[in-house]
Amino acid sequence: MRQRSQEYFEKIPGSPEPITFEIKRRVSFNEVDIMGIVWYGQYAIYFEQAQTELGRRCGLSFQDYYLSNLRAPIVKFHIDYFQPLILDEEFTVQAAYVWSEGAKLCIEYRVIKQDGSIASRGYTVQMFIDANTNQPYAVTPELLEKLRQQWKDGKFKCLK
Repeated sequence: MRQRSQEYFEKIPGSPEPITFEIKRRVSFNEVDIMGIVWYGQYAIYFEQAQTELGRRCGLSFQDYYLSNLRAPIVKFHIDYFQPLILDEEFTVQAAYVWSEGAKLCIEYRVIKQDGSIASRGYTVQMFIDANTNQPYAVTPELLEKLRQQWKDGKFKCLK
């Protein structure tokens, strides 16, 4: 299967490079179907696991959202599948915050097999809303603005 370009979001001129973090995993028995292949819906969970760890390291943990009276529901989700993962296979999941403007987070994901080939890629877009009113933010919330300032200042260049 032919793969499209590596990025889903256009880079904004002058913006910093994406903040990337990866986790290592092994396919568990409860993640596969009767053929020993990872169930397609499991990839969304892999994406979430990597994004959660990335958020923790960048000041966007679920606790940070809670304390800031914010929620960030996913409003777009997309995945491209290229080759399956199988039972007991080791793999890596990468999550990357891609610079965007406004009250949203754009995140790209890659699931990488042990041989370096891509099993799947995808993206999510999360919009920030007020936890009390469930209304979307018209301007960037302070928590996200803080992350962006640290990002511009180069704090996340060596994130591992």
